[in-house]
Amino acid sequence: MKIKQVEEFDSLIVFAILIKHKLLIIGTSLLAGVISAILAFVYLPNEYKSTVNVVPPQTSMSGMESALGSISGALKDIGLTKLGGSGGETYNFIVILSSRSIMDSLIEEFDLPKVYDIPKNEMSLVRMKLEENLDINYERDGNYYISVWDTDKKRAADMANKIVELANNLAMKIYREEASLNKKNMEERLHGTDSTMRAVADTLQKFSKRTGMYYPTEQASALSKSIADLKSEEIKYDIFYDYYSKIYGQDDFTTQSILGMKQKMTEKIEEVKNQPGFAGNFALDDAAREGIEFLRLYAELETYTKLKSFLLPMIEKNKLDETKNLKNLIVLDKAIPADKKDRPRRSLIVAGSVVGVFSLTIFIILLVNSIRTASRKIKQINSQGNES
Repeated sequence: MKIKQVEEFDSLIVFAILIKHKLLIIGTSLLAGVISAILAFVYLPNEYKSTVNVVPPQTSMSGMESALGSISGALKDIGLTKLGGSGGETYNFIVILSSRSIMDSLIEEFDLPKVYDIPKNEMSLVRMKLEENLDINYERDGNYYISVWDTDKKRAADMANKIVELANNLAMKIYREEASLNKKNMEERLHGTDSTMRAVADTLQKFSKRTGMYYPTEQASALSKSIADLKSEEIKYDIFYDYYSKIYGQDDFTTQSILGMKQKMTEKIEEVKNQPGFAGNFALDDAAREGIEFLRLYAELETYTKLKSFLLPMIEKNKLDETKNLKNLIVLDKAIPADKKDRPRRSLIVAGSVVGVFSLTIFIILLVNSIRTASRKIKQINSQGNES
């Protein structure tokens, strides 16, 4: 109950103090309002806002991206993870639009140090001032709003439109440099591929000349058929030998002749298996090893041939990209001079000044009163101490 009385008493004191100094509070507030109004209406010039609405073009998938898509599909088909990643083939235009290159070009084009009354050797201050007067927004629909404020309504519109032109030129420069770098890298890779292809082709040629192997699958098929024919002949002679040996005896001339033919056929089969010359310059037992080596060299040559066929169109595309003229930002709504000023909001400036000075005056009055009260209490305590 005592606490409430003290709070009520303190609140009454504060209210009484403010009533006592009401003329000071009202006077300073009105004075601040008048001064801020004079400054706002006399010294703050009108600034006009112009906005240009632009969109990036819809580009089709590049050759590199389509190729990667095909590779990704192949990897997915054999159970590997699909290649992925966010991002497109174009740059984020917020980065380009707000780059220092664009800023400096705009400063030079419109002589902004003179416009902003800032020395040319203080370029950092000029850029800061330009950034204050520039706003770039990217909308969810994919378009960009580029706004410029200036005391000259026509200059504000010209600057907004000029930013788009400068951004297109810079983006085109970056695009061409990237295409040139890609072309150079691909040409180096193509040169390396050609060298490797020549080495593999030379090795394969020497291998074929040494072994006599040119088409392993067809040669293997022919060799298998020949071996089968020889084996079947050997079996037939074996059957005839058993037949004639049982009827005429083993010493019969015909039986001995059939036995000789059977032995020659067996020797021929052994010769085919162990000596080169029948299907190539290699023995039958070495056919698998030589065939695998041929297929390895052939597969390597085929791989580099396909890589070359992939690189050649990409190099041609980058050659075209080096000379291509593209508009990376397309203007939907061109910036035009504004009809009315956009800033400063003088009424808000005046209202803010009045409220600010009003609050500051009350704070100072209460602070001074608190100091005086504390000083009186300290003197009372000191006087009571001296009397005791």
